[in-house]
Amino acid sequence: MLYKYLWEWQNQVRFQNLTFKEIRKFEDQYAIFFRNEKLFLQINLSSQDCFCFFSSNKFHKFEKAPKLHNINSNLHNAKLNKIGISDNDRIINLYFTRLDVDNLIKRYQLIIELIPIFKNIILVGLSDSSGTLKDKIIGCLRKFSATENRPLKVSPGIKYKAPESDYKNIKEGIDYPLYYNSEGKIVENSKEIWSYKNINSLFEELYFNWIYKNKIARLKQKEISLTSKKISRKQKKIYKLEQELADTEREEKWKQQAELLKANFDKIKPGMGEITLIDYYQEDLPEIEIILQKDKNTRQNIEFYFKKFRKARDGKTKIKQQIELTENEIRLLKKEIEEIRGKEDFIIRKEEKISKKISEITKCRKLVINENWEILIGRSNKENDLLTTKIAKHYDWWFHTRIFHGTHLILRNFKKKELPNNLKLICCRLAAYYSKAKKSSNVPVDYTQIRYVRKPRKSPPGFVTYINQKTLFVDPLSIRDAKSVLSRLDRI
Repeated sequence: MLYKYLWEWQNQVRFQNLTFKEIRKFEDQYAIFFRNEKLFLQINLSSQDCFCFFSSNKFHKFEKAPKLHNINSNLHNAKLNKIGISDNDRIINLYFTRLDVDNLIKRYQLIIELIPIFKNIILVGLSDSSGTLKDKIIGCLRKFSATENRPLKVSPGIKYKAPESDYKNIKEGIDYPLYYNSEGKIVENSKEIWSYKNINSLFEELYFNWIYKNKIARLKQKEISLTSKKISRKQKKIYKLEQELADTEREEKWKQQAELLKANFDKIKPGMGEITLIDYYQEDLPEIEIILQKDKNTRQNIEFYFKKFRKARDGKTKIKQQIELTENEIRLLKKEIEEIRGKEDFIIRKEEKISKKISEITKCRKLVINENWEILIGRSNKENDLLTTKIAKHYDWWFHTRIFHGTHLILRNFKKKELPNNLKLICCRLAAYYSKAKKSSNVPVDYTQIRYVRKPRKSPPGFVTYINQKTLFVDPLSIRDAKSVLSRLDRI
């Protein structure tokens, strides 16, 4: 996004004394909501040009943004006093004030970096009314280390410094009216009927009617392409099945050849690759050439043809069923492609599928200990995968029997605390109980933090690799007995 359009936008918007409510997110979009206001400030941090705009369009289902918790808590009920832009780059600054518990005015600057490489949302405290940045970063969407082409790293607790850039922020004049072309580029002095003289309206239209629609189209095409590949694979499967079916039609031939070999048992010599015999099954008694396996003896060659006969006889029905089943699957996949093409809420529908999968995990074995700890135990390989890869966080603990097949046990560590020995022992004993070693004793159980657990690409359900583990030898403990043990503990 050219600097001049962002500069013009911050000149045109005059929203002040809005009371901050919270920042929520939807994919790469963030929205600042204000109390008792239908309008919210949407921040577009897509891979294309970044910008922000005020809107009342609640098409997206914005959700809580855990990474912005510090920003939300510090700006609670703060007043928006001013919107500005940096003189050096595409950085929008929102200035807030609020009264703290001592009735003192606290000043904040919410920095929205709309720079493609460093796009970020950062909250910094201001120490005086002049707007001088003297305090440290309070919270940020993305953390940057000192090696990522910034003069200073970005992280809570250090002073903020804008990223260095060679970007030229020319504030050249804008020739109204404006529009956007088929490539999403802003066109000045537009002759279109629906042209704009307001930058905010243009930004809003550009996002919803071009950027978002094109994103949906790309995702649809990607999904259609993946589904088409599935159809292609199933069509190849049908081709192979039809070849097998054609082979089964020769079942009587295999039986006849087996019987002919059996009737001429003495004529077959070791090492023969073929043999010519009289075909007694034909009226004119022609000669027939039967292929033999040189590495097989006479009995094995006869059994080879009887086996082909039985396979053809028994497999014919199954192959026909498989062809019918695969054809039905292809019809469903083609119907799915049509549904994808017709859905406007494709991205939301995909998210709901993921949410549904995650919601299913709430049915797993669960043992709530207190506000700090919770034990989750998978009941199947699918649940094990969801627990380990979707639910568990970096500081949670992972338990699994070393030698024996068993469940994945996750110990949720909500407050990022050290693992108590008594709780570690209980989790190890539970992991041993829900494994093939349920009736054994002195069972080895590995445990490590979830950040050291990895699921290899294309690995089967339930399979993971892990490092930095420790092993504890324990006796199995049921979840009912674990509840009893936990109830007797004074503190965890």
